[in-house]
Amino acid sequence: MNYNFFNYLTVAFHTHGHRGYERYFENEYARIASRSPANPGATIINVHIVKTLPREEAGDYRRTVRVKKLFTFHYLVRNIRGPVVDIYFRRHWLDSLYMNAIAVFLQAQVLEPVMYLKLLEKNVLFMHAAGVSRNGRGYLFPAHGGTGKTTFSMALLNQGFLLLGDDLLFVALDEKTVYPYPRPMHIFTYNVNNLAGARIPWHYRLRIYLKNVLRFVLERLLNTEFLISTRIHADEVFPGNPFGSAVPYTRLFFLRKTGEQSETVTIDAGNLEDLVEEILLSADLNQSLYQVLNDAEQVDTVKAMERSVIGELVAQMGSMTYVNPRKLELNDLGDFIDRLLD
Repeated sequence: MNYNFFNYLTVAFHTHGHRGYERYFENEYARIASRSPANPGATIINVHIVKTLPREEAGDYRRTVRVKKLFTFHYLVRNIRGPVVDIYFRRHWLDSLYMNAIAVFLQAQVLEPVMYLKLLEKNVLFMHAAGVSRNGRGYLFPAHGGTGKTTFSMALLNQGFLLLGDDLLFVALDEKTVYPYPRPMHIFTYNVNNLAGARIPWHYRLRIYLKNVLRFVLERLLNTEFLISTRIHADEVFPGNPFGSAVPYTRLFFLRKTGEQSETVTIDAGNLEDLVEEILLSADLNQSLYQVLNDAEQVDTVKAMERSVIGELVAQMGSMTYVNPRKLELNDLGDFIDRLLD
């Protein structure tokens, strides 16, 4: 199973016939990547699903991670700074019963953080942001988790925009282009009635409510917070084809939970560093990458790369607009679109 991400990198899965991992990642990446072979110069990330991790060698990153008092994961990353990276992930006893709980960790805490690093090396920001497009123009909405990226981007889809992604985007600085990364949306109970224009089928609604009950029980039993979402593709709840293609990015916004409805700041030498830091702090894959590396010197090197790439992106923009979605009428964004997007 090979997935070619816009000729920047190719992820190859070696599952040894485990259909659960294959189905999970096909659902995640089939709408994003092509199945063509890797191009010359593209980074290759091999993901090996194994019963036993290989013997550790010099330069390897072998980690054991305990999650939510429930799961223990074991993995090894080899040649992380080379053109071909190998990730070995040890099978978990639960992966034959409930794949999502296992594959989500592999994806969000190991694979995509490594992708984040390899893309930084190519001057591409794997950005924690929502994104939409219209009339050949792309709009970027970085934000901290829980700010409303999914709800806000879905509201814009209802206004005729196309979805580039509700959580992650490929932002290629040298091309000044945003490539779409429309993974399945993570839908919670509060989203069901807030996705303007979306029609969530009953079987998904039932799944959402059952997971809400499961979350309640787990939180009471283990005294720890759980976020258990239902993963739904945009084209399953919006009519037609709601997905956009690669476009030049033209405006940069920052979603936040507080403040005015919208506030635009001009970018200059005096505030550039602060704006870069704000976007850097809103990222999440970098935190997982730091945990993989677990080395202060290497983490500092990565942070310098991040600030350089984000700084270049911000410097390309004349302004950045802060948006508080909680102060917008999401079912009627006409004034917002007229002022800031058209």
